[in-house]
Amino acid sequence: MVTSEWKGEFERDGFTICRGFFSPEETAGLLSKLREAQTLARQSRLDRSGLSFKHNLYQVSPALRDFVSQEKVVHLLREIIGPDFWIRWDQTVEKTPGGDEFPWHQDNGYNGLKDGHFQLWVSLSDMTPENGGLWLQRGSHRLGVRPHHVVGNHLVCPGDPETAVFVPASPGDVVVFSSFMLHRTAPNVTEKGRLAYVVEYMSLDHFDPFIEPPYFVVARGGEPRPSFVRFYRGRLNPANQLKYLVPRAKRAVQKFRQFAGSILHGRRRTPAAG
Repeated sequence: MVTSEWKGEFERDGFTICRGFFSPEETAGLLSKLREAQTLARQSRLDRSGLSFKHNLYQVSPALRDFVSQEKVVHLLREIIGPDFWIRWDQTVEKTPGGDEFPWHQDNGYNGLKDGHFQLWVSLSDMTPENGGLWLQRGSHRLGVRPHHVVGNHLVCPGDPETAVFVPASPGDVVVFSSFMLHRTAPNVTEKGRLAYVVEYMSLDHFDPFIEPPYFVVARGGEPRPSFVRFYRGRLNPANQLKYLVPRAKRAVQKFRQFAGSILHGRRRTPAAG
C-alpha cells in the first residue's frame, strides 16, 4: 500500500488519502468501540451547537488501543513519522444537522506545540461539502507554525481559496495529514450527521509538555509495541525541555489567573451571613 509516490505526495501536499483503508466490518467495529468509549469521555471546551468533540478515548478503551496500534496502521505511518512514535491525542468529531463551521486553522495553533505531528483522520460516515466534510489547503504545511487570531471560541488562520481542496470520503477512508496543514470543516446544512475519528501520532523524538504521563507508545523499530510509559527519549531530551520553558510558564500563569478568578467570582456570589 505504501509506495514512493505515496510518500512524495505527502511531502509535497501535506496530506494523502487512503481509500477503503478499513473494511466495512472494521469500520463498523471501530464505530461500536467509539460509541462505548464516548460514554466515559468528558465534554470538550470546543463543543458548541451541533458540533461535539470526545477526546482521549483510547485511554479508557483497551479495544481502541488495539485498534490504533494495529500493524497496518503502524506500517502506514512509519513511512512518514519514522519507526518510533506515540499517541498524544485522539478524538471523535461529530457534526449534527445545523452544526457550525470550524474555521481555517492548524492544530499546532491550538495545542501550542513547536514540532509537527500527524493526523490519522478516519471517516465514519459519508463526507460531502454540504454536511461539513474536510477541506485542506494543499502545501500549507511547508511554512511551519503560523500566527492565529481569536474569533469567538476559535483560533483562526485564514486559508487560501485557490489552494483549498475538499476531500470527499466514505466510511473506512483515511486521510493522513500534517499538523501544520491548514484545514477547516464547513457547516452541516443537510438533514444527516457526520462523524470522523482523529488520532494524532508523534515521533518519540518530540515532546508535548502539556500532556501528562503516562504516554502511550505505539511503535518501536517500525513495528507495533504498544505500552504505557512515564518517560521516553523526547521527554528526557534537554533541548525539548528548554524550548518549552516560556510556553509552560505562560500557561501556568494563565491557569493561576483562571483559578484566582473563579475563587473571586465564587466569593462574590456567596450570600453574606446574617
